[in-house]
Amino acid sequence: MSSYQKATELMFNFSTKLFFLKAKIHPITKMVSLYIEVYISTKGNSERIRLPLNIKWKADKIDRPNSLLLQRHRNDEDMNDFNMIIMTERSKLNEIAKVYRLSGKRLDLATLKRELTFADSNKSLVAYMLKRRRELFKNREISEQTYKNYGTTINSIKDFREAVSFDHINVTWMSEYKAFLKRKGNAHNTIWTRLRDLKSFLRIANQETIIYVDQAAIDFKNTSINTPITYLNRVEIGLLMKLHDKETLSETEYNVLSAFLFSCFTSLRVSDIYNANKNWMLSDNFLTFTMKKNSDRAPKTIKIPLIPIAQTFISATFNKFFDLPSSQEYNRTLKDLAKMAGIRKNLTSHVGRHTFGFLFMTAVGDIYALKNILGHSKITTTERYAHIDEEYEFAQVLKLQEGFNLFHSSSERFNCR
Repeated sequence: MSSYQKATELMFNFSTKLFFLKAKIHPITKMVSLYIEVYISTKGNSERIRLPLNIKWKADKIDRPNSLLLQRHRNDEDMNDFNMIIMTERSKLNEIAKVYRLSGKRLDLATLKRELTFADSNKSLVAYMLKRRRELFKNREISEQTYKNYGTTINSIKDFREAVSFDHINVTWMSEYKAFLKRKGNAHNTIWTRLRDLKSFLRIANQETIIYVDQAAIDFKNTSINTPITYLNRVEIGLLMKLHDKETLSETEYNVLSAFLFSCFTSLRVSDIYNANKNWMLSDNFLTFTMKKNSDRAPKTIKIPLIPIAQTFISATFNKFFDLPSSQEYNRTLKDLAKMAGIRKNLTSHVGRHTFGFLFMTAVGDIYALKNILGHSKITTTERYAHIDEEYEFAQVLKLQEGFNLFHSSSERFNCR
């Protein structure tokens, strides 16, 4: 197809006018609801839509050919205001058509409706992020958790400067937003997350036909810090297992500790722990299930080993492996259990998964096998779990002096003479 033919196919006719339905004229007041009628035609196709204006006027006081309202009476103060509203709405529609025509893009009714959805937010960053977030979630392009995370970022921008338009966003504005997050006491990686989310929306907005975003703001430097991940060593796991055997634990404490230790020996995320049940048991030695994470967007079914020690923590009474409280109470209980066991680390639900990564790497050392068990798509993600603590490193380095102990003892005897 030639460039001329392509250009011809992209061409469209566009017009707007004031419209009302004669059949809907009120029989007594003669008032009628007003619309803007939009007509779009392309080669072999034509579409029409009528957009309500939320304005009522006397039918015989409407200049339809010129799309204007006439005075209903002398000194009609509303006429000029309502005509201004009509002109503004028609201008908004015509501006969308102009931008598409100048950019060489085809405009159809579906595209126009979408542009109108963002017409009030093509300048407001917050309004755009709110609407685009809903659209991404509705189209299943983001998970529920990402939807919530974006909400937190949007709230932080509202807290900083809610009435901000895209033409205000530049490197200076980005620096001020970052400084604001610091003043609020956010950790470095929290700030990194907020800026990452914001930059994602700026990139998306910049792809819109009617929105321009400063590229320098999109490229704003944002580096993360790989903070140490909390996990438990073998001694600390032993302390929790001793605590698990005590009859002084409440039912909730016992159930939470059972679930946490199960995670330490299976790698299950807490979201999967809540759903774990006996139907997942492919055999006595394996579980197969669809991970909760990203299940609404990109479901992934995995199979993981179920070693005997992990099986000891499963409830023998019910189909579900564990009877657990809310996620908030789960994490609060873990902190209480850490104190009872004399563990000073900040125990959270995800520590169990990190602990499994540590145990597997120090006992087996096969990072590719660990990748499959954890259900990771990229090996770089798995590498964050391949931790070796100081005690393990020291034990390994101690092996270097094996065979030298006899020499060392002889030296001591010589020095003592």
